[in-house]
Amino acid sequence: MAPDHAGRTGRAFSVVIVGGGITGLAAAWYLEGAWRQSGTDLSIVLVERENVLGGKLSTLREDGFVVEGGPDGFLTRKPWALELANELGIGDDVVYMQTTGALLQRRGRLHPIPPGLMGPAPADRRDIWDASFLSWQGKLRASLEPLVRKRTAAGRESLGSFLRRRLGSELTDTLLEPMMAGIYGSDSYDMSLDALFPMLGEWERRYGSLSRGMREARKAAQGSEHPPSAFFSLAGGTRQLVEAMVQGLERTEIVSGSAAVAVDRVEDEEPRFAVTMDGGRSFKADAAVLATPAWDAGSLVGSFAPGLAGLLGRMRGAPAVSVCLALARENVDHPLDGSGFLSPRSEAGPVAGCTWLSSKWPGRSPRGHVLLRVFLHTEDSALGGLSDAALAETACEALRPLLGIRGAAERSWVHRWADGLPQYKVDHTEWLDDVERETGAHPGLFLCGASYRGIGVPDCVRQARDAAERVHAFATHGAGQGSAQAART
Repeated sequence: MAPDHAGRTGRAFSVVIVGGGITGLAAAWYLEGAWRQSGTDLSIVLVERENVLGGKLSTLREDGFVVEGGPDGFLTRKPWALELANELGIGDDVVYMQTTGALLQRRGRLHPIPPGLMGPAPADRRDIWDASFLSWQGKLRASLEPLVRKRTAAGRESLGSFLRRRLGSELTDTLLEPMMAGIYGSDSYDMSLDALFPMLGEWERRYGSLSRGMREARKAAQGSEHPPSAFFSLAGGTRQLVEAMVQGLERTEIVSGSAAVAVDRVEDEEPRFAVTMDGGRSFKADAAVLATPAWDAGSLVGSFAPGLAGLLGRMRGAPAVSVCLALARENVDHPLDGSGFLSPRSEAGPVAGCTWLSSKWPGRSPRGHVLLRVFLHTEDSALGGLSDAALAETACEALRPLLGIRGAAERSWVHRWADGLPQYKVDHTEWLDDVERETGAHPGLFLCGASYRGIGVPDCVRQARDAAERVHAFATHGAGQGSAQAART
């Protein structure tokens, strides 16, 4: 709370955070830190519709198995989640991915993916020619990428169209499209290039070639310190990040198992906002932080911001379905010597990819067992209607010829997220500009989360930290310094 604000009102500055996933919890954590530094008074209420906090960070620990319902690890090149773990005092529990390499299913067989093809673009033509899953025509077309002219047409370009134009259809559709779809749960030909991979467009403009851009990026990174792996997790699973945050919050009242149904603006009064819950309870606040999916945020603010509500309602989420299978190690012939495999849409079968959790991370399964996580094609509506048991059997049968599985899985866990992955469509950056303009007309309202500037946990943590800084600036200096916008980079 700002000194001038405190002097005028004689009360704590109040904030209501809607959403108790990783973004909302991190916003509360960073808000408490900002007020601790300033030595002023703060009141926070965090409301979450579910009984359990943490959103998709939903680790299960059962009989020696550590099963993830959401992400199983976080990027280290985006440092915000790792920084948060250290701030929370759980840095000693950080574990790094202990495998390298991945495979691609092609014509019913698993092929190694050359290391240079694991990024958004190949840096060396030798990696292209080492790819056993590409035809010689596909290899030749991808190798000609440095000779492809820069795009001169006006308007936005999708990620898939950009990659296909520069690298050809075979490499794009066989490897790069399933790699991107596995991360974002979307067709790359519908995805925003400039919102998700802006450096690719920059490399084309600056160097005229993605391969040269990759090489220059690697040169620039030489000499700097690098973590032991591109990914990290925690010894007790990703949910350990949530548990440490909840335990560390001191000024935040948490209300779970009750949903916010409306956020109203209180004109010409303080506090400025009233958040009404489904049980009739109401919380008033000087600032409201909506750390929910955009479509949920839009359903809350219609009474005072109909334009913003309409914009937020345009965001859509894609479903995600995964099955974790526990098997005896002796019943799996494959060495599982990597992180897993991807499967392009052209391959028959229900599997979009498979992660070998017990190979990737230490301590994910008891001795003598392996833990596999299968991601299923969500566009197959027939799969969505299957029971958990039927989904587990379907996943196991699909893996059987690829991994040499004998017998049935000893146990299984199914996770379904109806709208798990926000979809960054081709016009996402324009949509963000419109959202920020509309939100800026309502001082004290702040938006953050996976719908806006990055869907991964590190991006959500960064957006939460940024939102906390802007709330603090708003409390200290008013709307001119802390104008409400979707979380900025």
